Amino acid sequence: MKKKLNILCVLLLVLMIAGFVMSCIAGAEDFHRGWEDGANNHEPMGAYGILCMFTLLIGFFVWLYAIGCFIRFILCVNQGEVFTWDNVSLLRIAGWCFIFTPIIVIGVMTPEIDRPLEAWSDVLSSVLDGVFVLIMAEAFAIGLKLKEEQDLTI
Repeated sequence: MKKKLNILCVLLLVLMIAGFVMSCIAGAEDFHRGWEDGANNHEPMGAYGILCMFTLLIGFFVWLYAIGCFIRFILCVNQGEVFTWDNVSLLRIAGWCFIFTPIIVIGVMTPEIDRPLEAWSDVLSSVLDGVFVLIMAEAFAIGLKLKEEQDLTI
């Protein structure tokens, strides 16, 4: 049973990373176009550009933190610590990070994006990943509450 859970968690992690890499590859063309425009136009970066870059950098680190939380969850399950409040907290943190990080990043950058509908469709995919992780967290919380009630029963 634990082996199946680990396989599914690793599969979900691989799919999330693959989605992130595919988004980066898709954004590489826009980045290259922006780089060329910036090289031809020597205007200094405005406050909005700095805000976008700062938001993107923070979003990247928050996303890495969420991946780290998810990996810590998988390691805890491998060590036999399945139904603990720490695991529920790790899953909740990862889920909320997967939901809010792309929404905030794309929300700030929408005025600069050429095809905002495509960007928001990518955000929807990430939000669905986050909702799935939150559903897992709530399932673990329910299981933990049932376990605690059973331990109190004589």
